[in-house]
Amino acid sequence: MFSILADIFTSKEAREILKNKFVLMIGDSVVRSCYKDLIKILQTDNHLHDHQLKAKGEISFENDTLLEGGSYGVMSNDVTYTEVREFKTNIHLVRFYFITRCYSDYLVSICEDIKDESEKPDVVIMNSGCWDITRYGPNSINDYKKNLPMGIFSLIRVLPSHTVFIWNTTLPLSKEVRGGFMIPEIYDKQSKLREDVLEANHYATKVMKEYKLDVLDLHYYFLNHIQRRAKDGIHWDATAHRRITNLILNHLCDVWDIKTPGRIIFKNNPKMMSLPENYEFFEEKENKANYAINNLPNDLTKKIDQMANSLENEISTEKSNINYNDAKRFKVNEYFATNLNNQSSSQSDFNKHPINIYNQLNYQAISQIAKNQLQNHLTQILTPVFEEKLMQSNLYSSHQQPNYHSANINSRHNNKRKFSYED
Repeated sequence: MFSILADIFTSKEAREILKNKFVLMIGDSVVRSCYKDLIKILQTDNHLHDHQLKAKGEISFENDTLLEGGSYGVMSNDVTYTEVREFKTNIHLVRFYFITRCYSDYLVSICEDIKDESEKPDVVIMNSGCWDITRYGPNSINDYKKNLPMGIFSLIRVLPSHTVFIWNTTLPLSKEVRGGFMIPEIYDKQSKLREDVLEANHYATKVMKEYKLDVLDLHYYFLNHIQRRAKDGIHWDATAHRRITNLILNHLCDVWDIKTPGRIIFKNNPKMMSLPENYEFFEEKENKANYAINNLPNDLTKKIDQMANSLENEISTEKSNINYNDAKRFKVNEYFATNLNNQSSSQSDFNKHPINIYNQLNYQAISQIAKNQLQNHLTQILTPVFEEKLMQSNLYSSHQQPNYHSANINSRHNNKRKFSYED
C-alpha cells in the first residue's frame, strides 16, 4: 500500500487514533524528528521549534524519557551512536531507536527487546538509508541491498500479525550536504549521493513489496516541498514534519478503517479541470472521424471524388488569388459539412453558390452518427482555411458572406474551462 496525500489532524484527533496503541519508530535523525513531532501532536497542536529539531540525546523532551544512549553515553556523529527514547501515558506509548544501519548486531538486539516484551508494537515506522550508503565503505550501496532484506525479516518475525509496518522512503537531499552523517572523508561523494538515495529507495520499495509491507513515499511527496528543507540539505523544518505526521495518521486511518476529519477531500480519480458532460478531446474526435471517413460506402466515396473534380474545374475558371489545392480540399469538405448540417436549406439557396453539385449526394447513405462525426472532424480542421482563404476569394458577393452558424462551428475558446485546485 502506498500513501501520498493526507488530511489535517488536530491533537485531539491524533490522541483518539493512537489511543491504546504502541508506536515503535526506528531510524536516523530524520525519524527522530518525526518521533518528536508525533509526541508533540499527542499533547498540543503547536509545532516544534527549530532548536528542538536540532537537539539530540537530551534527557527529556516534551515529557518523554531518554532510556539509553544520547547524553547517557558518548555524544558523537559516529556509527556507534545510540539513542533510545520513550513517551508514555496511560493510553499512549511511543518509542524511538536511533540506528545507523538497516541490519546490524544492534538491530538484532532491538528485535530481542521486542520479542521479550509483553507489549507488542501496533505500529512500526522505519527508515534507514543515508548512513547505510555513506558511512560503511565504498561498497555501501551493495551492502545496503544485502542487509535490508535481512533487517526487515528480523523485525517482522518478532512482530504480531496485527502490527502495521510502514517503511518511510529517504527524503530528498540537497546537492550540497553538510552536518549529520557527512564527514570530511566522504565529501567527494556528494555528487553521487542523491542518485544513491534514489537507488536505495527504489530497492527498498521492492523489498517491502516482497514482504507485503506498507510504503510511505516521502521522497516523492517532498520533491514538491524542498523549500521546507533545512540549510544543511538533510533535515527538514517543523512544517514538513507536521506534514509527515499527518501522512502517517492518514495512512493509519486507511489501514484501520477510521474516518478522517474531512478537512481535505480526495477523490479516487481527481479531475484537474471541470469539463462538460460527454466532452471529447480533439484526438478522440479525430480518431472517430477518421474511422467514419475510412468506412464510408464506396458509392458515396466515388460521388465525393466526382464532386471534387467538378469543383476543381469550376474554381479554375475563377480569377482569384486563392490557392487552388487548398480551395479544393477545403470547399469539398466545408460545403459537405455545411450541407449535412443544413439539409433543410432550400434548393434555391444552394443554386446561389457555384457548388450546387452537392445536391446530387444521397445523404441517406450515411448514418446519423457518421454524419455528426464527419461534420465535427471537417469543421474543426477546416475552419482556419475557411476564414483565411475563402474570405479572400471572389466566389461570393459581399452580401453572401459565409454563415458560421449554419456550419455549426464549435468555438471552444468561448467556453472557458473551470479549474479546481486539489491538495
